[in-house]
Amino acid sequence: MLERTVDLRSDTVTLPTQEMKDAMMAAALGDDGYGEDATVNRLQELAAEKLGMEAGLYVPSGTMGNACALFAHTRSGDDVFFEERAHLFAGARGEFAVLNGVRPHPMQAEFGAIRPEQLAEIINSEDVSQPSLLCIENTHNGSGGAAWSPTAVAAVSQAARAHGLKIHMDGARIFNAVVAHGVDAKDYARHVDSVMFCVSKGLSAPVGSLLCGPRSFINEADAVRKRLGGGMRQAGIIAAAGIVALEKMVDRLADDHETAYLLCTGLEAIEGIKIQHPPTPTNFAMVNVEDLGWSSESLIERWKVYGILANPRPPAGARLVAHRHITREDVAHVVDTTRRLVERG
Repeated sequence: MLERTVDLRSDTVTLPTQEMKDAMMAAALGDDGYGEDATVNRLQELAAEKLGMEAGLYVPSGTMGNACALFAHTRSGDDVFFEERAHLFAGARGEFAVLNGVRPHPMQAEFGAIRPEQLAEIINSEDVSQPSLLCIENTHNGSGGAAWSPTAVAAVSQAARAHGLKIHMDGARIFNAVVAHGVDAKDYARHVDSVMFCVSKGLSAPVGSLLCGPRSFINEADAVRKRLGGGMRQAGIIAAAGIVALEKMVDRLADDHETAYLLCTGLEAIEGIKIQHPPTPTNFAMVNVEDLGWSSESLIERWKVYGILANPRPPAGARLVAHRHITREDVAHVVDTTRRLVERG
């Protein structure tokens, strides 16, 4: 029998708090398809208020929220710009671009943060006839949870607008960026046209994401949501947990960042293990075992025997994500187990 299970695959594995469960049981319900679910309406209003935007839209997933944004912002033939490892491009494999008939232009950026001159270069150097939308991801999953600064967002936003682009932020973990930089979510949102964020990751709600932006945009995104099958009925029963998430769970994300720091520090002290260091880290630990001659798969399998679950990042890496269910004892278990595995060879 396993000594313990330490699930570091993602912060999506978080379970709702008791306060969330109580709120779900007491939620006022209605038909959200008709805009009559009071709890959903309150969550949408709260999300928009947090970001300083006009309106919000509750969707089942971040993937759907990003799809709604892409479809609402663009038309067939438009040129859309992404960082090449961003989830909206790499995670969805460009499928949304194909479905909507837009032309994707990926670019590689250090720690996912596209620079103004980089954007200008790709617009001027490629076959671009209808520049329409820039998509940015904050925090950046593929770069170890790197958090953009508001200053960096402002700079690339100014460059994008100079070329007539709108800007959508995939802010699945935007509140991790908020906590890491000690700023307000509005400090990011004021520089973009729309933001999607998840309440079902570190914020610990069981289901859902919010898409926020101007009311006319949200109305169009709502129509897209329904076309994609995302219309919900008495969704207040899950939206209630999202309200608690936004009101009670943001500040505690700092604990997850500290947990990730402890993981990074402990694992990096083991000979042969490298750790990725974003300029502003959050709740990720990106491990590389190339110097040990191990593959991603072999590392994952070695850990799994001892109840440590993580996602591979081939060819020789793994992603560990800290969340509120990971304790200091869990960190010690991961570090001590890994040290023994390395010593054993």
